[in-house]
Amino acid sequence: MPYLFDGEDAALSALPPARIVLGFAQGDALSHAAYFALGLGCHYLTCATPVPTDVDNAIRLKLWPEGLPLATALEMGALVLASHDWDFTPLGARVCLGAAGSAWADAPLHGHFGEWFTVACAAYAALGRYRAAEAKALRETLFAAIVAESERHAAIFASLWRAKDGLSALRAAATIAHNFGDLDRVMEMWSLPVTDPLRQRCGGLTMRAFDEAGALRLEGRLWTAGELYKSTIDGSSMALENHRHFALRKPRVLRTAPALRVPLGPFFDAWGEQIARRVEGDALAEVITALVEGWKRLPKTLGYGRALAGILALHPDARRIPALASCAKAPRVKAILKEPRADFEARWSARALALLDEIPSRA
Repeated sequence: MPYLFDGEDAALSALPPARIVLGFAQGDALSHAAYFALGLGCHYLTCATPVPTDVDNAIRLKLWPEGLPLATALEMGALVLASHDWDFTPLGARVCLGAAGSAWADAPLHGHFGEWFTVACAAYAALGRYRAAEAKALRETLFAAIVAESERHAAIFASLWRAKDGLSALRAAATIAHNFGDLDRVMEMWSLPVTDPLRQRCGGLTMRAFDEAGALRLEGRLWTAGELYKSTIDGSSMALENHRHFALRKPRVLRTAPALRVPLGPFFDAWGEQIARRVEGDALAEVITALVEGWKRLPKTLGYGRALAGILALHPDARRIPALASCAKAPRVKAILKEPRADFEARWSARALALLDEIPSRA
């Protein structure tokens, strides 16, 4: 993330996780809690970039060991709780808002809430080891915050569903599946029993519409989002499209500007146009080659094809780049590259709305 350190983006540098990282000097002696804060800041900053920092297991488990002093655990838990209210929208391109005109119109939904779920769950689980009243109180506060955030996710998705905004519902579904998948994994990591209140209330929300007593969980909204995420559209799905984009870790130019961060797939036309405007020469050829090679490895997906269509809309000559020229004449590839963005997105939106009518019957 060179743009974090060049000082040109004052808004980015002012974000709490950026202040933590930029305030660190190599050689500093860090307390356990300060080291946790540094790892948390690094993770929040990079989890939506092509090359995320590999500190997941540390902040979710290893830095919460048995015997951790109570004061340290409370300091770490308080930081996790506070981080829920940090503004993460400048850090990623995978943000959607609630429906226009609704009470949720300005409410953001993005993957950083999933990262917050994971550390909040870890703090909740770790604080369960302590008998002190302060630990119990903070644990209850974390529980309430996780529940409230789950309800907020459900309400934002419902607003898009009611507004018949198919594309935004698809984007929200991908975010919801990611976020609650992360939460479920950390519950497993900590071996929370099935009787644990957090697991009963928030475990498997995208996988089970009803609780053990037969009551509908959050009106089935998050379960519907999970089903929409998996449902087939054009032979692909939001689940297939929103993979980890390993192919895009090689072109270093994609790390150089916030505008080049990967959005939610498969809606990559505008992102492709950003690449075409900002990247030239050999660097552009490298990005195109990475997109083609990544598409070959995931042939059922469409997102990389839409990114290439966006690039070609501004740089038709890019079709001559060897990697693209070698496959552009294949009928399926040719059809995807040729289809206008408006037609592609309208079809996916219509299919999403049809699925939202059908999915409740699966329950």
